[in-house]
Amino acid sequence: MMTQGGSPRLIALTSRLSERFVGRKPRCTREKSRDEGKGKALGSLILRSLRMRKVQTASIIASVALSAALILAFGLVYGGVTKGIELSGERGGADIMVVPADAEKYLTGADLLFTGAPVSMYMTEDEVRAVSDIEGVTRVTGQFFSQTLDQSCCSATSPTRLIGVDFTTDFVVTPLLDEGFAGELGANEVVVGSRVDGISQGQISILGKPYNVVSTMAESGGELDESIVMDIDTAREISRNTDGNERYWDMYGDPSELVSCIMVEIDDEQLTRVETKLNLMRELSYVEHSETAERAQAQLKAVFVLLAGSAVLMLVVTLLQIFARFYSCVWDRKSELALYRAIGASKSDIRKLIGGEVCCLVVIGLVVGLALGAVAYESLISLLLDTLAFPFVGLGAPAVAVFCLGIIALFAFVSFLSVVWPLRQVGRLDPSLAMQQGDID
Repeated sequence: MMTQGGSPRLIALTSRLSERFVGRKPRCTREKSRDEGKGKALGSLILRSLRMRKVQTASIIASVALSAALILAFGLVYGGVTKGIELSGERGGADIMVVPADAEKYLTGADLLFTGAPVSMYMTEDEVRAVSDIEGVTRVTGQFFSQTLDQSCCSATSPTRLIGVDFTTDFVVTPLLDEGFAGELGANEVVVGSRVDGISQGQISILGKPYNVVSTMAESGGELDESIVMDIDTAREISRNTDGNERYWDMYGDPSELVSCIMVEIDDEQLTRVETKLNLMRELSYVEHSETAERAQAQLKAVFVLLAGSAVLMLVVTLLQIFARFYSCVWDRKSELALYRAIGASKSDIRKLIGGEVCCLVVIGLVVGLALGAVAYESLISLLLDTLAFPFVGLGAPAVAVFCLGIIALFAFVSFLSVVWPLRQVGRLDPSLAMQQGDID
């Protein structure tokens, strides 16, 4: 009956599959050989099925890849911003950064707090004493911004702010250093931020001169991550001897008596009073750390909503595509699947066939998607950091690995939901259909 209703290709396929599923060897050696044959047969059938349905296969792989890429990119950006804000609050050190009143001509408050952007602003040390005398101020320390370095004058490969710190009063940088830090820096010693590179054999080149790197600051989510810190007197001397800076000293005075900003720690109950006093000091302005971080986070809210919405939408589309393909596959492919049953394939074999197709599609999509997600993350965070100023600390390798495993688990669950119904339908297949229909290609 089969030869009457079938084609030569069908007969040949039936013969090959029958050999693989049933086997011809004696009973004593047949079981092991049959298991190996079944595995190879299922593998070839899965690949054949995917090749025959190229458009559906490509669309599902693309959907899985885009979904995984969006979820990974969004998760890493959101996680980095969240971590940056958290560390910035914990390790920011100062509640307020006091700057000259004309500082806004150069940079925004967010740029000052969260980036190593170039800035040349100065005021006299008398302002440090004036701020420290305000009721409610618990600690102050001055910092001197020497200049922002680049590859033309420094071995660092990205713009890096050179900051002079008075370690006799500092409470911002010192907590970020190792416990073994001596509490002061020599004239040829520096400490560097966590994102500063260009260090070779424990040294970094600044304006053609090598400096010993004695420590690396812990990540803070702020401008110190992209800064090189040295003793304030050393930084002043470098600025004094740098060509082109004479105009600043003519305007503000000798650099040995200047600071660029004042880091201020305030009694929590006195914050409003201190801010009122600072507002009355017209020659000064200030940037409140927590308020600036909140504004930066609010600016990113629209980006997060867009990314999250896109990721959820793509995930739903992927779920529907996988479900649509396999929901009706038992009925649409009844002749094909029933033929396999007729020549000896068990219900379990058919379930493995359907499940194997899903696994192949999802695994290929995930591999492509996670790779695309990593590229998208690097591009997106670079674009955001170039456009906006906000605290950011990238997630570590363990956290990224856990997140990727979470994405894999999510798609495994989605795939399972998509094929539950088709797998249940396998038991209703009637092998006699294969004897009645010869439409297997």
